[in-house]
Amino acid sequence: MRIDIYPDRLGWVYRLDYKKLILIVFLVRVILASAFDVSFSMTGKDIIVPDSRFYSLGGKYVSLILRGYDNYSLPASEAPSDKMGREVFLCIASDKGLANPFSRNEIYHYFYIIGITYFLLGDYSIWSRVINIALSLGAVYLFFKIARRRFGTLAANIFLIIALFLPTQFVYSITISKDILRMFIITLILWGIYG
Repeated sequence: MRIDIYPDRLGWVYRLDYKKLILIVFLVRVILASAFDVSFSMTGKDIIVPDSRFYSLGGKYVSLILRGYDNYSLPASEAPSDKMGREVFLCIASDKGLANPFSRNEIYHYFYIIGITYFLLGDYSIWSRVINIALSLGAVYLFFKIARRRFGTLAANIFLIIALFLPTQFVYSITISKDILRMFIITLILWGIYG
């Protein structure tokens, strides 16, 4: 049996409504991120990216500092109880961290993003997961725009389907990791050059 792939067999790919598809994938990822966040808060262990706790703590301390606390006025209930937490908080509260937002350390920039999110929306790690999902889908969308302009609608839609359902992309977007922010910035630069 011979199967020919003609453009008429791929007509559904041409007619793909990318906005609806991205919205559906966003909602599915938010639901999975919520379930993962509940699992993380119950067990205290992040099986995918163990650094999530570190970034979440850093964001929490940045939000506390934005609320007016420092290392002398921090309430005992909010004080870090473990050694890593104390070191992170003191580093953020010192001149190396929050006092110098123009430092070249990208960890502090990510702490700022999470901290401002926690400051505005509350100290819930689901918000930083939703931001990572949005940044991940934003990077895919920008690549889609580049591909549609450079290679045509069919190639761009095929790329979009593959990129949206790529397992590693899907899993890492629901974690708290600075790699998604880095990917979005690189994609934004590429879109500025080639888009």
